Amino acid sequence: MRKTITMAAGAVLAGALLVGCGSSGPSADQKKYADAAAAADPDDFGGMKTDDLASTLGDEGAELCDQLKKGSYDDAVAYAKTGFSAKEAAALVSAAVLVECPDQKGKLPAP
Repeated sequence: MRKTITMAAGAVLAGALLVGCGSSGPSADQKKYADAAAAADPDDFGGMKTDDLASTLGDEGAELCDQLKKGSYDDAVAYAKTGFSAKEAAALVSAAVLVECPDQKGKLPAP
């Protein structure tokens, strides 16, 4: 009986540690990117909580900046369109430039 209780307590402790490790949430940079994306496309992204949107987008901003640095605005939008609409993709690229890679601003289309 004692062995069963000890094993059960160990399993509960291990589960609690795993849950604690996985709940760190999005980084400050991911939250800034999410806020910029929500501002760029409030119709599609504006209704989501910052943390939820940041968790969904993950490192999308950094990845889009990599696409811009390797190629063009159209390349970055095409990359983003694999998971988003054309309107959302354009907003995500604009947000990425604003937050992650302002040096790529010259590749954005004129307003």
